[in-house]
Amino acid sequence: MTFEDFIPAKTKSILELTLKTTKNFEGTRDKFLAIQPDCDYKISEDLSKVKGKFEVVLIQSSIIGKFDSDEFKNFAKKVSEQIKPGGIAIFALENIAFAENVKNILNGLPPFFKVTLTAAEMKNSLTDAGFEINRSQKASMRVTVDKNIAEILKDDAAVFMHIVTAMIELPKIKKLIHTVIGETIVCAPLRVHAPNAFFKKEQALSVVWQTMEKPFVPIEGNFGEKIFISQRMSFGTFHDACRLFKMANEAGYLSIAEMDDHPLLWQKNYEETAWINFVGTHAIQTSTNYLADYLRQYNPTVKVFANHLPKLPPPRNFDEEFKNPNRPVTILFAALNRDKDFLELLPILNKFAKEYGDKLHFKILARSALYKMIETENKSFVGDLDYYDGQFVSYERYENALRESDISILPLKDNEFNRSKSDLKFVECGGHGTVALASPVVYSGVIEEGKTGFIYRDEKEFVQKLKFLIENPGKRREVAETAYNYVRYNRLMSQHYMERLDWYSELYAKLPELRAAADARIEKAARKFTNNSAGNIGQNGEIVIPV
Repeated sequence: MTFEDFIPAKTKSILELTLKTTKNFEGTRDKFLAIQPDCDYKISEDLSKVKGKFEVVLIQSSIIGKFDSDEFKNFAKKVSEQIKPGGIAIFALENIAFAENVKNILNGLPPFFKVTLTAAEMKNSLTDAGFEINRSQKASMRVTVDKNIAEILKDDAAVFMHIVTAMIELPKIKKLIHTVIGETIVCAPLRVHAPNAFFKKEQALSVVWQTMEKPFVPIEGNFGEKIFISQRMSFGTFHDACRLFKMANEAGYLSIAEMDDHPLLWQKNYEETAWINFVGTHAIQTSTNYLADYLRQYNPTVKVFANHLPKLPPPRNFDEEFKNPNRPVTILFAALNRDKDFLELLPILNKFAKEYGDKLHFKILARSALYKMIETENKSFVGDLDYYDGQFVSYERYENALRESDISILPLKDNEFNRSKSDLKFVECGGHGTVALASPVVYSGVIEEGKTGFIYRDEKEFVQKLKFLIENPGKRREVAETAYNYVRYNRLMSQHYMERLDWYSELYAKLPELRAAADARIEKAARKFTNNSAGNIGQNGEIVIPV
């Protein structure tokens, strides 16, 4: 078992204590370095031989499982001396009462886990050693046991590992982030679930999310900061939105709208509800400067959080690929809502297909109609017609297609909707070693021409640069490796997610001011929206906000 999901992603120094005989020795390090490549991650079998202090100390069961309570308490005190202020210790202890363990012991076989310390003893000893326990979790699996054993072990039979996170002093402010998701398939994975996964690793921070199908119910608890994020929500009526925002206000939430696409797609709904999605919140977070400028007409408090990769893919093995001189150059098109942009390039691509024959291979992702228009047998469709009629694929399949391709075409015509898009496609190309050939819309602001990718401004440039890339594998490799390094040092979520939490805290400190401003915007919208209709204006001329 690996423990990268328990380590705060911003961590730059880690000590893992484990025996080299442990089954997954170095497994956690490799997985965590994909999240935070800048971390100095040390592994040792002996705490006494380690010098320096660390933000995180991870202790595997192979080190502590044989201790008794007193021995573990003394060990925990020594661990505390190796932790930097504000750092954490993560203790992983195999469960002596795990069903397979007990089965072996009762049958006279060697125990499944060679531990003597129990979870209760570990927690008590940690407290005695001066630690405060922040989180205590159980890792379980499905097991089948004899009825008598099940009665003896009760709930612990399926637990194979106890994981405890502890600090010398817990943070004084406990935070809550509560998100309601309006769009679950395309945007939520990167804009909600990925940052939430990073937030959950932070201490004294609770994360809750739900879809719009379930009613919004404020979370109770002793939270110093409560953040409500409405991701691409749409409301049936203006009154529905006002009721929800009023409920969130009364529960002590800071309300933030998350929007990473141009609202033009849903303009009719927004107009019918007086743009209350953005007017009624205290702030807006979005993915591009272009969108931020557009959204400020509805709410002046807007922050840009660009899209980043949650993990750094392993470097691409170009040496292995280049060993095959007959390997065709693979050109990929993989994007949503860009079919018209691609069609303008189709005649050129068909000419290239005819000219280069089996030296070229085309991959089309989730666009079966476009796939059929490529006039060559040297092509493959990435998708499943039984899954959303082939219009979507899993992110894993998309990543695999990128990694198997040499050139990715990123066309975006210059229009209002496309200008609002993020540069994520280029970042994904860089992470997987695929050279981007892109339009200047969006991408000219991030691609360094000829170094991290290529920009084409007309059909002539597209032809020239595509031909150059096909015929120059060495340059493709050079550009791909430079783009990979750009992503590694600049576009990983671990490098940026704390900016969100810091901004939320800054806003929360100004909550009374932000609430007053939001109330004023709602009143203005209500007056304009209702056109002073009966039942919405009070006797003294004040606006009556729906509840």
